[in-house]
Amino acid sequence: MAQKLDAETLMTQARAETGLDDFGDPWFEGPLGALIDFVNRDAGLVSPESSAGVRIQSALSDRLKLVQYFKDHPEAADEHIALACAIIGLPRTGSTMVHRLLSAVPRLTALWWWETAFPFPLPGESLHDPSPRQDAAKQMVDWLLTQWPDFESIDPMDAMAVNEEVVLLDRTFLSTTYDSMMPIHDYGMWQADQNHEPAFRDLYRFMQAIQHQRVLQGEARRPWVFKTPHHLMGGLSGLLKVWPDVKLVMTHRHVGQVLPSYCSMCASLSINSSTTYRKEQQGAHWSRRFRTGLERLEQLRGQLRAEQIIDVHYEETVSDPIVMAERVLTQLGFTPDSATHAALAKCVKDNAREARPRHKYSADEFGLTPEGIASDFAFYHDSYLTK
Repeated sequence: MAQKLDAETLMTQARAETGLDDFGDPWFEGPLGALIDFVNRDAGLVSPESSAGVRIQSALSDRLKLVQYFKDHPEAADEHIALACAIIGLPRTGSTMVHRLLSAVPRLTALWWWETAFPFPLPGESLHDPSPRQDAAKQMVDWLLTQWPDFESIDPMDAMAVNEEVVLLDRTFLSTTYDSMMPIHDYGMWQADQNHEPAFRDLYRFMQAIQHQRVLQGEARRPWVFKTPHHLMGGLSGLLKVWPDVKLVMTHRHVGQVLPSYCSMCASLSINSSTTYRKEQQGAHWSRRFRTGLERLEQLRGQLRAEQIIDVHYEETVSDPIVMAERVLTQLGFTPDSATHAALAKCVKDNAREARPRHKYSADEFGLTPEGIASDFAFYHDSYLTK
């Protein structure tokens, strides 16, 4: 029988690994305990201590390092994290391309994959030279693609490309990542109902530490472009508590073209590591998660300023991404210029879909039918996709 995970044991291991003992505000212990309970009960992991256990212990180690970073560099607490926008659409809606386009603009920025994997300097690394972490991240990507060989056809993974802030939110134990990687469906619904404000306050501190490092490396401070479906599927209230005026970019696509694709991604992450994963159960779970997120966003839209949400349709991202990006930038308050246009054109060229293998899947693998999806999401399609 596989060994059960234990919160106190993982915290002790994190202390031993880092040589640190101050976790700061203990608010995270509630989500941590809940996540571990769901993993132990439902995940059926072949090797929990070397999969979820390693991931959770690493997150705990980074929490220790976060507290220590501000002790070593108290001036980092003065860093102001300005957001240009947060892209909040469902996964597989073109949000990755929108993210890459907007963050390619010289006046804006986004998190790098290597920064989300290693937010703090490695032992012996200079604050002025992050190349050891970049090299470690490249090695990690190579290893991950050997573990999940289908993943390259599903979502681009590149240590030197931009990445989602949800990876930093993993360190709060309130994150959509966890039920995407393991069959812990009840955790997914549970986390969506929690108060995410403390998690986003922690995200702000992670961003302060990362921005502080960039400034030390000679970079100018620039507004950030956020992007993760986690905002829609749980975190949006927390995001708006910390950044109440942030503009939200909502990417739209017919859910019939989105839901089976996301289920396929989750299958690639889970199928070889869990004895309880069942493909035919994924459709119902993610239908519920997607629908709940969209319904809550609809309720929220009525409370926000009309100009606070910018809608982007998948078809315009595919047909003319530069025109789409320049429209969004204008709505964000940035006037596109020749440098902007050149950066967008280079981004389009560098991110050609044909450069990656084709993603193959079918809806019925996951207990889904086109008719069922159309019925479940008619309220959304009728509002945003019917011309």
